[in-house]
Amino acid sequence: MSDWYYENNGERGGPISADELKRLHATGAISPTNLIWTAPFGAEWRRFRDTELAPPKPVGPPPLPSREPHTLPPKPDQSILATDGFLDSELTKTLIGRKQEHYLAKWRTLLAKAGGDPAKVVQTTSWNWTALFIPYGWLLFRKMYVLGGILLAVQLVYVLLPDSVPTAVSRALSLATIGMGVVAAMYGNAWYFAAVRKRWDALRREPDQAVALERAKQTGGVNWAAPIVAFALVIAAAVGPYLVRWDNGEALVRDGYMSGYASTTIGKAVAASFDDANWRTFTTDKGAKVIEFTGKINASLHANAVERLMAPVHEAATDSDLNVRYGSYEGLMPHFETALADLKARNRLQMLWDKHGCEDPPGKPPTCDLVAVQFTRIREVVAAWADDAYWPVGEPVSIQWTVNPDGRSFSLASMNSNAWKGKPFSDLFAVIYD
Repeated sequence: MSDWYYENNGERGGPISADELKRLHATGAISPTNLIWTAPFGAEWRRFRDTELAPPKPVGPPPLPSREPHTLPPKPDQSILATDGFLDSELTKTLIGRKQEHYLAKWRTLLAKAGGDPAKVVQTTSWNWTALFIPYGWLLFRKMYVLGGILLAVQLVYVLLPDSVPTAVSRALSLATIGMGVVAAMYGNAWYFAAVRKRWDALRREPDQAVALERAKQTGGVNWAAPIVAFALVIAAAVGPYLVRWDNGEALVRDGYMSGYASTTIGKAVAASFDDANWRTFTTDKGAKVIEFTGKINASLHANAVERLMAPVHEAATDSDLNVRYGSYEGLMPHFETALADLKARNRLQMLWDKHGCEDPPGKPPTCDLVAVQFTRIREVVAAWADDAYWPVGEPVSIQWTVNPDGRSFSLASMNSNAWKGKPFSDLFAVIYD
């Protein structure tokens, strides 16, 4: 039997037998990591645990499979936010201020819809009637100043929109103001949740609870002054320009109506018909106050004028009664010679003649209806000219009204433009108001 040697606390022990060395390990005198040596090891010392003297490792069965029931999803009041104390925190209630329970109930519903994930709450809807009707006012009242300021700016832009802005732009901004109310009504509670939670998350790190509550009162709660100032700005923007214009009589005309055209105000009618609109007031040498509108014919008015010019012809084009057909062209004849000269100068006349060219072969009847061709020529010549030259887009116009001595009424004084020379006022307003 070989002799064994061992190392203990840097000193060598032995020789001893293998059984004695095992007893030393069993009593704890040497550990599994202590070095031991015997002759077969040669020049190498080995750790006790790496030799045949080390007891075998116990072999046991694997753990039993788990028999725990499947985990159910948390109830709304067991959500992430409920467990971190946000909904039950005094800081949260202080940050809300008025109607604490109302908003806490709304937020519990939002959390349930979002599966308890606060990041998803802002994507969840919850109706808010106050935000629907006064979105910027409610946001400012609840101290969400950035969002409230953006919505207020949109409202002010719409209110301050001048009459000269194209109808499409005015309509788009009108829809935008309605749309922002609907969006605020749908997501306002979620926005408020996010704003309050952000403030709460910053304040809960304050070690002094009293200081945190005091800061919550300052940063949270409501602000009565902000929405009142906002409403005042909107009212001032809506009423202010009219108050200024009343001083010089401009509002009297812009907000007035032409006799026989009570469907819309003069200001709206001309805004829809002319671009580059400009209003000014001046007093003549005789003391008469004059309100003048200047602008340029827009595409909508041009198209309306051409349509009214050609409408009788289109209606009678297929009528079999020649008297009716001739009568429908009487309105075109004053323009026919002008149209011929204009199209000829632009090398567009021959194209129309070629389109309806019609010759009588020798000894044979005509190859086309000469009367129909004559009507068609007149119609197409005038129509081709009118598309470019009748009430042309961009043509400058000037309309003037005089304020009557009573200061409460006005009269149409003049309507000047190369587009409508010699036409009575009634015909001009028929096209503008149509």
